[in-house]
Formats: sequence, C-alpha cells, structure tokens
Amino acid sequence: MVSDSENIRLLGTWNQVAMRAYVRQVFCFPIDEQLDDFDELCAHIRLGLSLACSPSPHFAGKIRLGSNATKGKVYVCTTASDEVSFSFFDDRRPGAESKSESESESKPESQPFGWSYPELKAQGFPCKAFVGPRFSLPYDLTEDGPGIPVTEVHARVIRGGGLLLCVFIHHSISVGIGMRNFIATFAGFTLRRENESGLLPEHAANIDVEIPEDQVAALIESPSSFDELLDDCPEYTMLPGPTGPTAPCRRQEWVPSLGHVPKTGRIFKFSQAKISTLKSVAQNWARNHRQAGVVSRATTKSTAKVTTIQGTWSPSTFACLAAVTWSFCTAARLETRRPQRVNGLKSVCGSNGHGDGDDHISTNHNNNNNNNNGGSPSEKTHLLVPASWTRRAFKHCLDGYASNAVCMPRICASVDSHGVVSGSEQTTTTATTNGSDTRNKDEELGRLIYLIDSAIAAIDDKFVATRTAMFRAAPDPRFIGINIDPQDPLDFIVNSWRHLGADILFGLPGLEPEGTAKGSRGRSADAVRRAQPEWNMGAGLVLPGKGRGSDYEMLVTLEEAAMRRLLANPAWMRCVSETVE
Repeated sequence: MVSDSENIRLLGTWNQVAMRAYVRQVFCFPIDEQLDDFDELCAHIRLGLSLACSPSPHFAGKIRLGSNATKGKVYVCTTASDEVSFSFFDDRRPGAESKSESESESKPESQPFGWSYPELKAQGFPCKAFVGPRFSLPYDLTEDGPGIPVTEVHARVIRGGGLLLCVFIHHSISVGIGMRNFIATFAGFTLRRENESGLLPEHAANIDVEIPEDQVAALIESPSSFDELLDDCPEYTMLPGPTGPTAPCRRQEWVPSLGHVPKTGRIFKFSQAKISTLKSVAQNWARNHRQAGVVSRATTKSTAKVTTIQGTWSPSTFACLAAVTWSFCTAARLETRRPQRVNGLKSVCGSNGHGDGDDHISTNHNNNNNNNNGGSPSEKTHLLVPASWTRRAFKHCLDGYASNAVCMPRICASVDSHGVVSGSEQTTTTATTNGSDTRNKDEELGRLIYLIDSAIAAIDDKFVATRTAMFRAAPDPRFIGINIDPQDPLDFIVNSWRHLGADILFGLPGLEPEGTAKGSRGRSADAVRRAQPEWNMGAGLVLPGKGRGSDYEMLVTLEEAAMRRLLANPAWMRCVSETVE
C-alpha cells in the first residue's frame, strides 16, 4: 500500500539490471578505549547521515520490487520523514548490547567480535575478520513487499579501542563511486563544529537521468530482438529463472555444490616497486610487437572497436594487477582437483557458453568446448573486468548522472598462457602438432596486460548503447545474468575499489587523532575492508588505498585447495610484497 505522502519512482535502465544486493564496506578506526558512553557518537552519526541525505534523499529511502505484472522492475520510494537505518553494537563482551534507530530496547549479540583492535591492526586487518553473519542483513526483496532500506549503517565498538563503521548501500541505487560520494558527504558533515556552515563539494546525485532512446537507436544498426542483442554482449547470459539481475550463471551442476566447497581469502600487497616491474614487462612486450597486428586480431572478434594505443603505451596499474592475479589464480585452480559435472545434464544457463577463438576480447558464445574436467592447453579462460563507462561514453548528454554505470568487458586467453605465466621457468616449451612451441613468461604476461587495457579502452558510445538496448528489450531484468560461473576454474573476475574511501576524513567523537599537525581535523580509517556474510570465490578485488605512493592491496577469494596451491607457488610470492591472512 502506497501512502499519499510517498514518492515512488521507477528506477532507470542501468539501475534495473544492477545486482540486487548490498555493497558492504567497513571503515576501521581507533577510538578512545576508556569511552563507555556512546550516545554522543550515535547522535553525531545520525545527524551526519541526515544532512548527507538532503541533496540525495533516495539514500534514506526504500527499494521495492513491484508485483508480477511489472515484470521484475524495482522502484525507489521516499517520504519526507525518511531516515537512514542506523544501529549501534557494543561488540566488546559476550552478551553485548545492540540498539537500532527503531528499537526502544537493546538486544544482546550472541557472541563478541572475535578480534581486538590491536590484533586487527597488527595482522594487517585480515579479510577473514570481516566475513560472517555479523555482516549480513535480514532483508528480503519480495514482490509487492514493504521494501528494504537503500542504506544501512552499523557502528560496532570492539575490544582494545576500535570502531568498525559498516556501511551497506543497495546496488540498485548506486555503484561504488556513488557510494564513495555519499560517504564522503556524510563524513564532511561529521567534521563540522557546532553551528558551523559552509558548502561541501557537490557530487552528481540524479538517479533519474537516462540515456536518451533516440541516441541508443541511432547507434544500433538495425532493430534487434532481445536474443540478438544478448548475443552481442558476451559478458551477459540468460538465467534459467528470475534469480538476477547480474547474478552469476551456473552453467552446469557441480559436485560438490557451491555451498559445500571450502573457500577462503587472502590479501596480497603489491608495492610500487613490484608494480613498476609489472609495467616494465608490459612496456617491453609493446616494444617487441607491432601493436596494429595485435589489435587487428582482437578487433575481428569484438563488437566494440579496440583502440590502438599510439606512441608510448602506459599500462595501467589495474591491468597489471588484474592480469597477474588472473593468470596465477586460474593456474592454481586448474592444478587442484576440478569439481565434477553431474553426468547427463545440459547447461543450466541459456546461450553464451565458453568457446571462443583466439585470445581476444570475447564475443562468441555458441561453441562450448568446456566438456571435461581437465584444463587442456587450447581451452579458453575468461576474465570479467567491471569498469565505469561514465568517463568513456555519452559524456556530453548525461549531466548529473548518478545511477549505475558499470560495464564488464570480457577478455579471453588460453589455458596454456596462464601455465606459462605462473610457471617457475622464464621460458616454457610445449609439444604441438607442428613440433614444439616455446613461450616466454614476460611475453605472455605483457600480452594479457595489453588485452585488459585494450578491452577497457574499447568502451564507447556504441558499446554502452548495445547493452542499454539489450537491457530495455529484456522481458524481465531478473533473467539477465553475468556470464561467469564461480565454480568453474576457467572463469575469473577482478574489480577495483582503489579510490573508494580510504582517504576520506571523518570527525567522530572518541576517534583517536591522526597526526600531530596543529589545527588538523578529522582522521581517515586505518583500513577499509569489504564485508561479506560468507566467502565467495573466483574473484579478485583491489581494496581502497591511500595516496599515489601507497601499496595496492588485492583481496583474492578462492577454493581452499587452490589458495594453498597459490601460496606454495614461489613465482607468485615473488610478484607480491606481503600476504595478509
């Protein structure tokens, strides 16, 4: 039932197809260990959240899923009295209390948080500390249901003088950049002294801006059906049921099933020196090859134009880290026991299988050659790299655009490429039908780095228009999945949160001061971590980092057996500077 005072709006195209789950970040701060009255802290957080929602009221609203007649569409609902859902938890002792905005009484937590703040800091804020039911939310987005909060914030005080500020924002409203902007606005208000005024930096906040239909139509060569458009988007596939949108696709039934696979994660640090070495590998590869020839191979398989990098190519840090992580993790997964497919079952998903031709940016879905439990040298592996298109497409017609804008170029490489990169020898010779093939580790890695950078550079108006048209033609967005099976060693995904929050300054009561500069205000978090109710696998995530000269941190989640193999590979350990369990 919608009240007269409620404003309900249909979300735009790219928000409709965003994953219907919460993005979870934890900001880790030292707080006065002697502090025992947290009323001022809670009041300060609530006020900051309220002020931050003034330019962006949708962050205090709710997400609703329409009735069956609306074919899986979601809406944002706002009222004048909306507030961000906020809860405080005292996690310092067994039976500790929590109190939420809407509760008149506190309720006990079943167990205290298992780490003291000094332990977290001494161990580098390990990713395993932020995985578990403590970081889940009790909401279920159901048809014609009451809706779920767009934003939820938890403040958790832990032993040893620690504050974990947990921010949950629903992906249907915002991507990482929008989340960062909202948190930065909130943090800016927490820095203000009483009665202090002044403007904060403005961020794009309009979630109602859409890519014009006429501009999409002008870039599509001829009217196409949903199936035809889907064939032009290799990173997406049709799910067998309304479990999406943008949910991973289980191409096969596996034994053991995903829920029964032991999983784990590690954070691997890359110093600037290690990154410079990777960039040198890529630059040496570029000098030794005619770029036009390589681009030509990629272009013949791609619906998007691959941009030739003229002159001196500057490989991105992201492409370097994504390539080396993809190769070593894929090799480790293939070297461990591969899960068995259930005999006699066809693919659970629709079209868009694995098979592709040469190493390239992928478009061909129809030839699924992934029929055995091995990893034959000619088999293709696939990498998805989420990237924002707002700086690359429709730059002059979407002023204020603040909706989801993440596309996912798909890159392919053969199994043997990863074997060469992850091997202990600089050169590897393998037998072929024509004799033997000698391949160089640095040559293979440099080529993969180039392919990733080229795939991201290929994002343009037509690339985005094709996907926009496909989304709009879908009979129900919940049937759109991403063409990746987390249980298949041939699939991997690498994302980046590098610029999402580690440098934001907060001014919260009880925070330990940062630095000794006179008149300095606020402090940034000691670490920003991803929170998860449970482990995922087959993925890498560049965590938020501070400044240009700081180390990069890559969170890698794998099967336990594959992680053991990765950690035992001396070639991988030479690539990284430090490992955080």
